[in-house]
Amino acid sequence: MVRFLPFLISLVLTVYALFSCIQTPDEDVPHLPKLLWIVLIVFVPFAGPIVWLLMSRAHLNRQESVVRREPPRPTGRPPAPDDDPDFLKSLDRYRDPRTTAKPPEPEVPADEPKPPKPPKRPKDTKGSEDSPSETDDGKA
Repeated sequence: MVRFLPFLISLVLTVYALFSCIQTPDEDVPHLPKLLWIVLIVFVPFAGPIVWLLMSRAHLNRQESVVRREPPRPTGRPPAPDDDPDFLKSLDRYRDPRTTAKPPEPEVPADEPKPPKPPKRPKDTKGSEDSPSETDDGKA
């Protein structure tokens, strides 16, 4: 099994470098034409794929350091919807009033009279329209 390890490593390295070379755009291929790189990768074991990987990595790093710029940020707009106050206000209409906390009522100064509270209805009113006349215990 150990005898086949160098062959297996060379095969995997060659296949990886070959796919990398084929997928690289023509203008990003370093120093030599793409067809010549493919021939080197296939016919020069170990050295061809390793040189391709090192050269293409160095070429990409050099290009990124020269060309890479930050895209301009749009001005006047918040970066995310949860930072936009107008968006947050528009969500109020979708909130369930039963699950959201109500804001505290403003305090009335002591010298002003408080408005009268509505009268409480008794809990046990038999014969009223709001309460059922018979209890439903689930039996028919």
